[in-house]
Amino acid sequence: MRKTIKILFVFLLAISAYSFTPSSTSSDWKLYKEIQGVKIFTKISTCKLEYTKKSNKYIIFKYENTTKKNLRISGRVDAYYNGVCRSCNLDSPNEYEFSIDLKKGETQKGNCSDELKAFKLYYGHTDTDTPDLSKFELSNLNVTEF
Repeated sequence: MRKTIKILFVFLLAISAYSFTPSSTSSDWKLYKEIQGVKIFTKISTCKLEYTKKSNKYIIFKYENTTKKNLRISGRVDAYYNGVCRSCNLDSPNEYEFSIDLKKGETQKGNCSDELKAFKLYYGHTDTDTPDLSKFELSNLNVTEF
């Protein structure tokens, strides 16, 4: 009888520990890079496509100014699909270049309706586990006061 109570206690303890463990979901922001007081976070989100019932996955970006200064961050999103960089050799200006103004302490984050590549980057279809995006990099990053 004592053994049964111990087993039941361990089982209930395991269940309660599991239920209070924070789960890692696609809505969790991950720190991508920090540069001169600007933290850049990413997460993968599923976004419903307009005019259809289908959805795609996107990398959503968040920029956080941790300083007491107004900062401008600029750069380029290098997006590699099937191992080929789609944005590396484009003439400037192009849709992969960006400049974002962040007031002191301000955070700006993308969402599914954003068109700017600095806030939302196509990742892949929802009906496949293999992403179309091989990798991405934020290159030529520059932070200045404004």
